[in-house]
Amino acid sequence: MSSALSTAKAALPRRLLIRYLSLPGAGNGLLIGAALLALRLWLARPFFQAGMLRVDHWPSQTFLFGEIHPLPGVDPLFAAIVTTSAELTLPVLLALGLFARPAALGLAVMAAMIYLVIGQTPQGMENGIAVASEQLPWVAAGLIIAAAGAGRLSLDRLLARRYGL
Repeated sequence: MSSALSTAKAALPRRLLIRYLSLPGAGNGLLIGAALLALRLWLARPFFQAGMLRVDHWPSQTFLFGEIHPLPGVDPLFAAIVTTSAELTLPVLLALGLFARPAALGLAVMAAMIYLVIGQTPQGMENGIAVASEQLPWVAAGLIIAAAGAGRLSLDRLLARRYGL
């Protein structure tokens, strides 16, 4: 019985990957694929740049999350680590089109949090953090990619073809 259980556990990641890769997408056309690639790169760029800026100015991150735009109930160091990690990892995944749906959804959630939570604090309003003309298009782009998939020009598509999907 333990052998069957370990075999089932080993097969779970593969089954999850196949289910993810078989989600319906926006189509396989080259034009749609190019448009989705452009949208992915457009969305990935500002978040990756923000992550690099955080790394370059790391000593100030806990101050920013503790004093400038604190998140209620969240340790400033934890917030800095999670935010920086997400701003560096999710854009790379999105640009490559590897697990692009969850990466795009993650960036959409981050943009919404910037606008709805951090930007609405007194410090956020004072520093102009919540700019609807920036965050709302980012939210929309993330939701479009999460719904449509990465498109033809992506590693998600390459993996789907490898699994015959």
